[in-house]
Amino acid sequence: DFKNNYKGNSIFLSHLADSLCHGQTQDEPDFEKIRKQYVPEYMFDWRYVDDPKIGVKSWKNYGKIKIDSNMFQKIRNLGSTSIGASEPFYLKRSWLFSYIIHRFGKRGHENPTITVDKNNIFEDSYNKFIKTKDLIISRPLKIKFVNEKEEDEEGIYREWYSCMFKEIISPKLRLFMYNPYPCCEQNTLLFYPKYPGMKFEYYVFIGKLIVKAIVDLIPIRSMKLNRVLLKAILNRPINLDDIKYYNLDLYQKLKYINDNQILGNPQFQQIRFIWNIKNQQNLIQEIEIVPGGKNIFLNDNNKFSFIDKVIYTEVVKPYADHIKSIQKGLHSIFKGELEGKFSVEELNFLISGQDIIDINDWKENTIYKGSYNANHPVIKMFWQKIGSLNKKEIIQFLRFSTGSSSVPIDGFGSLKGVGGKIQKFTIEPYTNYSAENPDVYKFHKIEAKRCHHTIILPMYQSKQELDKAINIILNDVK
Repeated sequence: DFKNNYKGNSIFLSHLADSLCHGQTQDEPDFEKIRKQYVPEYMFDWRYVDDPKIGVKSWKNYGKIKIDSNMFQKIRNLGSTSIGASEPFYLKRSWLFSYIIHRFGKRGHENPTITVDKNNIFEDSYNKFIKTKDLIISRPLKIKFVNEKEEDEEGIYREWYSCMFKEIISPKLRLFMYNPYPCCEQNTLLFYPKYPGMKFEYYVFIGKLIVKAIVDLIPIRSMKLNRVLLKAILNRPINLDDIKYYNLDLYQKLKYINDNQILGNPQFQQIRFIWNIKNQQNLIQEIEIVPGGKNIFLNDNNKFSFIDKVIYTEVVKPYADHIKSIQKGLHSIFKGELEGKFSVEELNFLISGQDIIDINDWKENTIYKGSYNANHPVIKMFWQKIGSLNKKEIIQFLRFSTGSSSVPIDGFGSLKGVGGKIQKFTIEPYTNYSAENPDVYKFHKIEAKRCHHTIILPMYQSKQELDKAINIILNDVK
């Protein structure tokens, strides 16, 4: 009865119902221990608001919300609460935390291990995943690369994510392509046009990977989906204003029809309910956008219907199978709840994360070991050097030290380590000096233990020596 009555209400209750029905829940998890090990100390209060500096909406952080024991209790109770699209973003994201709480609190399952060939990473990962149940998406996953030493478990995990999505958007797979049209938002991804033999089951797999990245709090910077794709995936209607993010030329043509009177305007006299599209053979084909469209002329009464039909024909219909497949992957875990809770901007933010790397947040969430502390001369020189780097160089150093080129939505305080536990960025000194060779630090490079988000920083005696060591890293990462 519990399963039948409550399973559909939320992800948390759904999995709890399954656990009870299959006898997998042994005793009450230690939720306070879970909070300290797996949940960040705070979350950012991100809001999508008007930015007067650039004249459009953008994401702005309104401060930190501390996740103490009381807040954690509220988050855990969200599983039985109905949260709508109008709720604050941090509250909707808390629902995700309630799911994560369940994932780590659940007993009776080992974290799965997947061994993949790095030279054939997408196909091999796909073949391994389709042989497993969807539970693998909702649990910490251990990745091994064929013929590589297992020295950096968490670094390999993030590298797998990076390599996977780099492969997914590569031209050779013909799954996605960068938007070739002039538009208001550059470098966004569209689906690759349908062709004979296209494997739509790949999009189901990609949908599951997107879910897993969201659950693992690993933003995928390269996965910048176009706005019209996100709206279609969320089953939201695509309107005329959305088209400027897809194709400005098309937007301007339809906008002109929308804003002007048709009667008496010679420019509109020959327009009928037909449209030119490219077929699967890449040839231009004229089609009717409504039955009998070649005999229906544009007028002031049907022009809005014409615009809607063109949008559907141009943007939705060609990608219907792509959309259906990627939705199937998303629903394998969240059962459609993403659609009801998150806006297009919020889903995009969850997938690709924030573009800005806040150096102050990085410093505030750094742990120092050994003789190092925030006021140590070497540490001061280190942060001075990091602060002088440009955005690209900061991303390169971040990749070197953590294995990832991006930061979670809630900043450096929510960096995850081995097994999904919170693992803050750490700096420790190089201590393998000897009396016979006290100047060895001059020849020792900065090392990284990516699984622990740790760098081993020698005690350089001058800023020039430290700058040189970091520059070597930046060149190596390139």
